[in-house]
Amino acid sequence: TSVMTKAFRNHKKVQQIIVGNNVTIIGGSAFEGCKALKKVTIGSKVTSIGSGAFKNCKKLSVITLKTTKLKTVKANVFKGIYAKAKIKVPASKLKTYKKLLKNKGLGSKAQIIK
Repeated sequence: TSVMTKAFRNHKKVQQIIVGNNVTIIGGSAFEGCKALKKVTIGSKVTSIGSGAFKNCKKLSVITLKTTKLKTVKANVFKGIYAKAKIKVPASKLKTYKKLLKNKGLGSKAQIIK
């Protein structure tokens, strides 16, 4: 199961998204330009996040990754999100996910925490 490419692109009112535990892929630009989006929770079975999935979600400040299966994160996934965003990851994957999420559009003040 997946969230299709551009599924919610430029949606103006959505403030919070919970990607269910049955979803394995988040498509490219799936939530790009959701200007009101502040919080995202990504379910436990997501293995791939497509290019620009959360690009230009300027208010997106809290991202929680529940998955320990994430293998692929494409370019610019987090480009243009809130500069001091916090990305919460499973403790067992902190080091791996810091490396995986590096250069995916996160600002220098963003934090990847457990």
